[in-house]
Amino acid sequence: MTEPVRCYHTIRYGNDYGEIQFGHIHDDEIVSGCHIRTANDGGRHYMTMDSTGLSETGRKGGTIMSSPGSTQIVCGMDVAKEIPAFITIAKNGDIVFKAKRGRIRFIAENIDLIANGSDGKNGRILLKGNEKVSIKTQMFDVDANASCKIVSENTVDIIGRSILNVYGGLMDFADGATSIKGGKAGGGLFPFSNEIKNLPIIGDFL
Repeated sequence: MTEPVRCYHTIRYGNDYGEIQFGHIHDDEIVSGCHIRTANDGGRHYMTMDSTGLSETGRKGGTIMSSPGSTQIVCGMDVAKEIPAFITIAKNGDIVFKAKRGRIRFIAENIDLIANGSDGKNGRILLKGNEKVSIKTQMFDVDANASCKIVSENTVDIIGRSILNVYGGLMDFADGATSIKGGKAGGGLFPFSNEIKNLPIIGDFL
């Protein structure tokens, strides 16, 4: 059997309210260089700076903070407006914000979402909602250099309550009936429409 991990130089300072240990050993036999915890919450309120484990998993040299109550960070009282007050940098790997039973809110005078990719594959921003994505603003601009698509399995409504302008260097319009009947001027958009078996959806023409 593998010998259990031991630390022969552990130092502990504490009382009935909490403690700090240098050389604490977790249940999974990872050694914490510095471990701070309170005593009256079942081990849920602590901060640990681990010294052993695997670097690939992020455990070696990793810091874990746990609190059964809320965690609050207040900063920047004496920082000039053009200087960042709170900075989070990941040299490698992802940054994950997860609220299992709540919202994630970003509130500021201005919010920038910037993705910089240089290999033709990265540089993407994904907004995904399994029910609904709502955008409410005074002005909404979309500027795509290569392509812009709007596709729906059901209804697409484009409404200009005052003015609706549609411009295009070359414009094609098709509906389901186009695969059966041609246009007024000798065939219209599809001169051989009677031979078309599967009409592409309108999104394929955009």
